[in-house]
Amino acid sequence: MAQMRGIRPTPNGDAQNGNTVKTRYSIVVYDAQEIVSFDCHNIDELLRRVDATRVNWVTVRDVHDEEELSKLLRHFNVDPFILPDILDETQVAFEAEYEDCLYLEYMVPFLEEKEDRLVQSRGSFILTSNALILYEHQLHGLFSRTRRRALNHLTHVMEHGPDYLLYLLIRAVIVEHFQQGFKHLGHQLEQLEDRVLTGGGREQVYRAILSAREDIKPWNEPLLEMEDFLEYVKDAESRFITEPVAKFFTKSLLREIETLLTNYDRLRAMLKEVMDLYMGNVERNTGRVNQLLTVIATVFLPITFIASIYGMNFTYMPELEQPWGYPAVLLLMATVAGGLLLFMKRRGWF
Repeated sequence: MAQMRGIRPTPNGDAQNGNTVKTRYSIVVYDAQEIVSFDCHNIDELLRRVDATRVNWVTVRDVHDEEELSKLLRHFNVDPFILPDILDETQVAFEAEYEDCLYLEYMVPFLEEKEDRLVQSRGSFILTSNALILYEHQLHGLFSRTRRRALNHLTHVMEHGPDYLLYLLIRAVIVEHFQQGFKHLGHQLEQLEDRVLTGGGREQVYRAILSAREDIKPWNEPLLEMEDFLEYVKDAESRFITEPVAKFFTKSLLREIETLLTNYDRLRAMLKEVMDLYMGNVERNTGRVNQLLTVIATVFLPITFIASIYGMNFTYMPELEQPWGYPAVLLLMATVAGGLLLFMKRRGWF
């Protein structure tokens, strides 16, 4: 195996260590014998590193200068008409490849460990005959691990063209970030289930369930979009994806997508179970309140009946003239109420 040369480590880049990415431009140039990597300060420095005789992996991170991006696209003979789609963070559905490139967007869950939450990380791939341009909207360093593995000869990227590199990057997105994101969401739902079981039907628990729903909801559509792209690779003869590499897409990645879609359905099922538990708690709380009100109404019904009798304005009611009349009626009311309470307690009504 050829020795790796030309890798220029930098504390600000992702060429060697860590996932923190600060450099806006980088390029990896390789063929079957050699692979070299450069972090660049501007587009002109990057374009000087391009080698038309080898494969070029260009990475542009959170750059919004249309003039510089147009210069980059024209250098690789790509019509800049796709530039608005690149800069727009709203995901565009994959339809078909263009004459000069294959354009594909991605959206994946990225776990911000400090805040322990998932955020949307977006970008796009532009595949040409001898280059792959990767545009990242955020500085998350999604592909740092794949880049390090390629530079350390731990992949077969040097044996293939840029289409195999696209396969590796998509696989990194699917396997690493989607699986990690779904694992995080599953753990959150398990914790939420415990809160529902112990928290009853409180309002803050319901708001937590709605928040979990919003966290899960966005991740089905990107998987379906990626599945549509893989079906295209499977059914169409792409000019930019060779037949041997297409087998990696259609066999390995398609299986991974189906597994992730199944995991997504499992998360939705877990969320429904948590919601059902919450609604069950609400119904039990409502039932207990209704039961208490029923007991109170049942106890006071005979007392009200007795009070209504002695509220009648008849002249001849002998006990009204007796000194013991008032305490006797109160004692009767207390006896009736106590008897009813004792009866319902023995029957287990409360």
